[in-house]
Amino acid sequence: MRRDPWQWIANAIGGPADAIQYACVLEATAPKAGNVHPVAKFDDLCFADFVSAAEIAAIELTVASSGLGDRVHSLIDQTRRRTNTNVNLGIALLFGPIVLAEEQQRPTSDSWTLDHWHDATANVLLNITKEQSHRLGQAIAKASAGGMDGDYQPEDPSLDVQSLTDSFDVMAAMREAKNRDLIAVEYANGFESFFADVVPTVETSVRETGDLLSGISLAHLRLLADRGDTLIARKNGRQTEREIRKLAERCVDDFQRSGNSGIGELESIKEFDAYLRSEAHRLNPGTTADFIAAAVYVCLRMRS
Repeated sequence: MRRDPWQWIANAIGGPADAIQYACVLEATAPKAGNVHPVAKFDDLCFADFVSAAEIAAIELTVASSGLGDRVHSLIDQTRRRTNTNVNLGIALLFGPIVLAEEQQRPTSDSWTLDHWHDATANVLLNITKEQSHRLGQAIAKASAGGMDGDYQPEDPSLDVQSLTDSFDVMAAMREAKNRDLIAVEYANGFESFFADVVPTVETSVRETGDLLSGISLAHLRLLADRGDTLIARKNGRQTEREIRKLAERCVDDFQRSGNSGIGELESIKEFDAYLRSEAHRLNPGTTADFIAAAVYVCLRMRS
């Protein structure tokens, strides 16, 4: 029987905090096209920043009796203090609801499946209080000077995190932004695509390659090909994002034709990686990387 690549790490996990840290470090370690990893950095961001951010996320996202907005806000605040980056915004927004959902529902569940987790996460989002909604808005504003969508200004001024009011409704803001932001889609739809598409893509890719880091890198390409990356779209426009989706699709096709040979050996993937690192890293598929990290967390916890 083929060894499960996840199990040796899952066996070392003592709880959600360990899984968060492992998930974030594994995602950052995998040599994903266009992203930071141990031997590839940006001018203002390196692998060590992700390791520090992973440690902070493990602490701040598991604070007992703390609400979703408080956890996300504290994570963003502490990350900026330690690394002077907003590297954790996407991770905070994706991990926050799924970690809280597991904390609230798993201990009382006779079984714990992806369907249960999906339902519990949707319930967390349905029950965000006014206070926690405001804290989420503050966190988004603190992490990104351009708000949830670069220079975009929502038609409803009450949804603008850069001029935050006490009546700010984060779920309304996410619904308003869902056509421009993949994370907003998850909030608006109760993490439906995350559990139905993203997690299975990571599971399948790791199984096919038989290796965690190779599988994570392959899943990253598949998600780019299937969904694009809204961080790229915001910085470069939809046409550039569509071109990158086609290039990612070609890389996935080459991998399939190669008979599942080493993903890092394929010339098309090397060329794609080099292309994404051009233009001062404006083509960095950072949103997809955040989804990968959250999916890795789920994969580890389902085995813990």
